Amino acid sequence: MQPVILAPTDRLSRHYSRRVEQILSRFNDIRELIDHEGSKGARVEQEVRKFLLEFLPKRYEYGSGIVIDSSGGESDRSRQEDVLVLDKFFSPRLFLDEEPNVYPVEVVYCGIEVKTSIDAPGLKQAIDNIASLKRLKFVSEPYTDFHYNLPIIRETTGPLGFIFAFDTPIKGVETLLQHFTESIGNIEPSARPDFICILNRGLIGIGSQTGKPQFHLYGLLGKNEITEEIGEMVVFGGPSCNEFPHPVTGQRYPLMIMKEQYYAVDVARTFIGFLGNLYEMLLSKRITGQSNLLKHYIPEQMTRYAVCDYEP
Repeated sequence: MQPVILAPTDRLSRHYSRRVEQILSRFNDIRELIDHEGSKGARVEQEVRKFLLEFLPKRYEYGSGIVIDSSGGESDRSRQEDVLVLDKFFSPRLFLDEEPNVYPVEVVYCGIEVKTSIDAPGLKQAIDNIASLKRLKFVSEPYTDFHYNLPIIRETTGPLGFIFAFDTPIKGVETLLQHFTESIGNIEPSARPDFICILNRGLIGIGSQTGKPQFHLYGLLGKNEITEEIGEMVVFGGPSCNEFPHPVTGQRYPLMIMKEQYYAVDVARTFIGFLGNLYEMLLSKRITGQSNLLKHYIPEQMTRYAVCDYEP
């Protein structure tokens, strides 16, 4: 099969390809210039948040910090999330000048764990962090939805959770799925991440049809010279090969092994897949917008008062 680059004929794909190249360039600069892992992680998080803000709708607010629920216990809080997508209009300021920032779970659309490079222990830690967010108890509220133009009463649900990593040293799909399966083994389905994006590999999640861990690979596309059909292209690779150089453009693509065959990962298409899934899930998520959340978070005894009527 001949390699196919869609960008020259597709304006949107071309635009996303350029933007992904920009952030990968910034990321490589960070990796080369900053040796301290803590500083590197903070800098990468800042770059990712800035990058996502360029693409995500302005209807949302973005931050980072800890999420709490209305139970009032110190244990009923999430671990600190790298990126939080929040409601911009109905979010009450429960705490001012707190470091890190603290948000009520009802106004959180999703949390995103950001990783520079993710290995098996890092994957487990990120999944546990997402679980700490999704396990929080939230105040559910009814809302009206429409299905085939018919009104349906639904209930608001808890926040979504995603993991976004730039790369991983793991090149095998089966190995990644094994680590993912082991990491979610003791986590209830409702607390698992909605999906994971590893930019130089693909997307990991649970198959909607099979209910099993599933990997989506956005490979370099190839065209069959006889049938002219376009599909994922198998390329030449080996244990020491990490990249595939495009024979025409010279662009280098990271390699991924799936079912003992090598594929060149199209990072731009992977990012488009990440954004598409993120958009779709954010649009389906409803937050509590009509309830006065303060009455749920402030203890009842703190709202008691004495009454005195005017007696002329």
